[in-house]
Amino acid sequence: MFQAFIVLRYEIGQKYNSHCDAFDPAQYGPQKSQRVATFLLYLSDVEEGGEIMFPFENGMNMDGTYDFKKCVGLKVKPRQGDGLLFYSLLPNGTIDPTSIHGSCPVIKGEKWVAPKWIRDQVRDD
Repeated sequence: MFQAFIVLRYEIGQKYNSHCDAFDPAQYGPQKSQRVATFLLYLSDVEEGGEIMFPFENGMNMDGTYDFKKCVGLKVKPRQGDGLLFYSLLPNGTIDPTSIHGSCPVIKGEKWVAPKWIRDQVRDD
């Protein structure tokens, strides 16, 4: 039920756009298993930038006018050795819209992170 760790590197100016780690069946069709939670292991400190951000913290900014290019919301600064666990699904199995997250661009230094996705069932692939 765990996917293997992968290692990702982000250089100056790199980031990832806001998204949800769970797969919406309306967009991706039925899935054999679903990503329930994400664990991020930070492998490096970042001198500046590179935070993961949750724009819809406590249901804020969900009125449809949020600019995903802005780096605002609940932010977590990468620190080597830290881990972050967050859930993508609500207890009833539906996608939690507040789990949408992205990363701020790295401004100075490099960001190394190892995500692991936790699924509700074992995958065959």
